[in-house]
Formats: sequence, structure tokens, C-alpha cells
Amino acid sequence: MRLLPFFALYVIILTTHTGCTSTKINTAWKDPSIESATYKNIIVVGLMEGKKRKSLRLSFEEHIAEDLRTAGLKASASSDIYGLKSFEGQSEDEIIRRLNKDGYDAALTITLLDVTKEQSYVRGHVDYWPGGIYYSRFGRYYSYWYNRVYTPGYYITNTTYLVEGNLFDIQKDRLIYTSQTESIDPASIDNLAHRISRSLIRSMQEKKVL
Repeated sequence: MRLLPFFALYVIILTTHTGCTSTKINTAWKDPSIESATYKNIIVVGLMEGKKRKSLRLSFEEHIAEDLRTAGLKASASSDIYGLKSFEGQSEDEIIRRLNKDGYDAALTITLLDVTKEQSYVRGHVDYWPGGIYYSRFGRYYSYWYNRVYTPGYYITNTTYLVEGNLFDIQKDRLIYTSQTESIDPASIDNLAHRISRSLIRSMQEKKVL
């Protein structure tokens, strides 16, 4: 019976820390006229303006650029090259000319479309200490019920981030890939950027646009 406190603690910890965390591509599209693409120099642009989203933008740009370099491509974060203002005040043609001049053949934009929060109730439950045929003897039956572990119900709040990634061919000046990725309850901004980056790059590789 001395193992009961450890068992009870284990059940409580397991129940408390079991959450719903996931990242998945909801939709992905590739220009059907392109069988495969090979880009040598990609600029990553985070479209997340405002002071509250500055750290989010920087984290996304840095993680994606780093993951692209790990995949063997040359990539840069726009905030590192052009600053936080990037292409503010420039026309479409001016932006394209500038990127062509600087040697970029593709631009990958990342946009936070939506953040939603949903509260749900997790019901409490009773876990029982494992034993054999506990009805055969009073002592077993008594211990079986007396030593049960009850975990009370509680509320949890799930936060879902919806992020869009677009890959543009700079020379042709057109969209060749787009996707929307959903991530639930990331541990931090860096964790969110890391999870989105890995899913996005994997999807682009599967679509043969990288």
C-alpha cells in the first residue's frame, strides 16, 4: 500500500499536463503550371505590423529563414536586410525592382490571420488501484474502493493561431504556393514560429516548390 501516494501523484500530474497541442496544414495550393521549382535566394517577409506583434514577426522571419538555410537554400529575414519598415511607402514595381536588384528570386510571406480562444471543461474522473478479483474478500473489496484516486474537473483555454504562408516568384511576379496552417496552444512565440516553419517548409517540399 505504500505505492499509493506515488500512484495518486502520477495520475494527477498526467491528467493536469495532458493537453491538446498540434500544428497542421489546413489547406495548401500550388500553381498547377509549375511541375517543380528551384529557388536560390529567398527573402522571408513577416506581415505582422504593430508593437504587440513585433516579436512575433521577428521570430517567424528568423525561424523560417534558418530552417530554409538548413534545407540547403539561401534565405534571409527581411527585417535583417531592410529593417522593420521593409518596403513601406514603395510601389509594387519598386519592390520587385529592388528585390531583383538584390538577387532574390522568391519571396515567402507569413501572415497571422486570426487568433481564437476557446474554453472547455474537462470532467473529473476516478482511477482505481489495480488488483485481481477484489470481490472475493472483504479486505480486498474495502481496499479497492478506499484507495481510489479522484481527479476533480477543471476548465482549460485553448488558443488557436491561423497563419498563412505565400511563396511568390519574383521574376515572374506571381503567386506559386499558398497555405494556411493551424497551431493550437504553442508553449511560446518561438515554439509557435518553429512549429509553423517546420510544417510550412515540409508542405512546400512535398509540393515541389522548394
